[in-house]
Parts: sequence; structure tokens; C-alpha cells
Amino acid sequence: MFRRLNGHYTDNKKSDREVISYEDVPLDDYEQEKTEMSPEAVKKIILGVCLAIVAGLIVFAFANRDNLTADNISNWWTYEVLGNAGNGFPVNVVGTDVKSGNFTVNQGRVAYASDTSFVTLNSKGNEIANVQLRYSKPAMKSSGDRFLTYGIGSDGYQIHDFDGMLYSDEAEGAIYTADISSSGVYGLVTEGNGYLTVLYVFNSSNNRIYKYSFSEHYITSLAINSDGTGCIAVGISSSGGEAETGVYVLDFTKEEPVSKIIISGDTVIDSQYLNNSSAVLIGSAASYIIKIGEEDYKTVDYSGKTLANYCFNTSTNSFALALSKSGDGRSCDIETYDDSAEKISSISTQYGAESLSMYKGIVAVLDGNTVYGFDNSGNEIYSFDTGTGSKKLVLTSNNTGYVLSINQIKFFDFSDSSTKDSVN
Repeated sequence: MFRRLNGHYTDNKKSDREVISYEDVPLDDYEQEKTEMSPEAVKKIILGVCLAIVAGLIVFAFANRDNLTADNISNWWTYEVLGNAGNGFPVNVVGTDVKSGNFTVNQGRVAYASDTSFVTLNSKGNEIANVQLRYSKPAMKSSGDRFLTYGIGSDGYQIHDFDGMLYSDEAEGAIYTADISSSGVYGLVTEGNGYLTVLYVFNSSNNRIYKYSFSEHYITSLAINSDGTGCIAVGISSSGGEAETGVYVLDFTKEEPVSKIIISGDTVIDSQYLNNSSAVLIGSAASYIIKIGEEDYKTVDYSGKTLANYCFNTSTNSFALALSKSGDGRSCDIETYDDSAEKISSISTQYGAESLSMYKGIVAVLDGNTVYGFDNSGNEIYSFDTGTGSKKLVLTSNNTGYVLSINQIKFFDFSDSSTKDSVN
């Protein structure tokens, strides 16, 4: 039974009580059976699709909010969209040796300094830059898309971005340590010329903007803040037969230090700004949190444990320590702290920590050739074989990361067991 429908067989309609057979309907009238969609309905469909797309973009942007800066978007377009696909990971390293400290992953791309070259790779493993280095003891510092390579004990240095070398020059003396900020401001600590050490600071145009000479401490670590307005210089000396660490907080607009802190009985081996208002110093017996402009500092004591490794996470203003209970580098407690020296988590493991890396709430250690990942509650969420010769781990998400081995750089999805097949 059919009721009368507007627009359906208006010229050849039958009785409401008759059964319509499409075989009895002329072809022209049969085509009229296709009901045309009204403009209002089309508009509603288009609007619904647009709203769905916008909602998806909002979710994507929120999930990737840490990476969606103007520079990161530009680099993504340049290196990932316009760049060649590459042959994928693993990728053989250029040169014969890459020190763990000379390997990093910034903005989703690999950069390293080997004994012969400075090299950058995109996320597909395609080589972007390959610049020859002529240092007997190469070192690399990085922040954002800026890289500083130099020779320890020599005067040569270079400034790079992901595309290659931007600048090359020679310092006024042998370089002991250095650092560079994401703003392009960089500093070189050199031999003294009448002082123990001298700091030279240059802006992104390679013009010298600051100089400070140290007469009481040999500066061994330098950290420049992200906007390039100041730094922390950490040095060592001896007082009464005991090691003494001097910490200088410097503002590049002022001749004298903003503050100077003395730490007795410990040697600081590294320093890093967690944000522009606080920095962490990694010592042999304890770590120290310094608030810029404050004379006092907070101490994270190792309680007699041996420092096996450490790492920083500036995106969460935190750092992690691997403290060995046995003293041989194994059976590590993995402790994470915020920029106020408050403990975030403590994870007791049976593993060593040849490398340590953090990503938001996840911390992972490289023990031999296996990566072990943990959440903040101390639960082991994965263990993964990364192949022989593994040296350094860098997490890039909760479940992904890069591993530097003796002769290769490898990418892993630790949640996907199938990637084990790619490790040879």
C-alpha cells in the first residue's frame, strides 16, 4: 500500500489502492523517483562536516600543544612535508664515534656531532645537514634549533641550525666549556690570560655582548637561560684541602654577578636551567636547586647512594636522578624532582642506568641493550630489546624514542613488539 507522495509520478499516478510496478512506469517518470536534496539540507551537511574537522583539529592541537610554536610549525613544513622521505631508521652514523653527550633529539629531529661531522636527520631518517668538524675532542651543546660545536682544549667552534653551519670562528683561547640558548645567544669559557678562566658571550649575530673573568674558580659548566639574558657559571677550586664549588649567577646587563654561592665538599658536574627563574646543579653527592635572585639554595641529598645517571626535562620543569644502591651502577632508584626540589616520584629497580630519559610522566632507563619504562607510580610499563651496542636513549613520547648505538641511530615504538624485528 502506498500513499500519494508529492513529486512521485504526478503525471502517471494510479489509484492509492493499486500496487505500483516499476516495470509499468515510463523511463522518464522512473527517473523522477530520485528525490532532490534541498539546499538547506546540503548546508547542514557541509556545516556538520566542517564542525567535525574543526573539532578534530582542536583535539590534535591540544594533544600537540607543546610543539605547535611558529618555529616548530615552520620546521615541520620544511623538513617533514617538503623534505625527502628518507630510507627510515636505523641509520648508520657518520664517522667512527659519537659520544653520548653529543647526541640529541630536538623538535622531533636528530642531531649529533661525531669525531668527523655535525649531522642532522629528519623524522624519516633522511640526512638534512652534514658539516665537517676538525676537532680532536668534539663537544656539542644545543637548545631548540640552535647547535654549538667546539673542540675541548682547542679554539675552534661553529654555530649550526638544522640546515647546516651558520657561523664558524676561533675563540681567544682554548675552550673549556660552552653553551647556547634557543634565542641564539651563546657563551664560551676559555683559558684565562691572567685569570683562571674567562667567559665570552655573543648574540645571535655573533657580536660579543659580555665578558667576565674568573679569578677564584675554574669554570667547568655553563648554562644560558632560554631568552639569552643571563647564565649560571659553575666552577671548582680547593679550600683547606677540600673541594669547593663556586656558582655565579650572571646578568649580561650587569658587570658584577647577581649572586654568588659557595658549595663546600662537593663537585658539580653539570648545570641546567629548568626555567628562567630556577636552575639545577648536578653534583657528585647531591643536587642543588637555585632560584635566580635568591641567596639560598635547596639540596637533594643522595643519602650515600652513587649517582649513576641523570637527565633534565625543561618542558615539565623537572629532572631525574638514577642513584645506585649497590655502588656499582646497578639496582638504581629512579627519583624525579620539580624545580622546587620536591620529589615527584621514586622508583626502586634492579636495573642499571647507562642512559636515563624523561617524557612528561614517563621515565625510562637503558640497561645494557634493554629499555625499561616506568610511570609515576613506579609500574614497569614496557621492556624492550634495542640491540647490541646501545649507548643513549632519548624518549620522544610515552612509547617512542631514539637509541644511539655504537654505529647506528635507531627509532623504536616501545609499545609495538614488531619493531624488535628491525633490530639487527
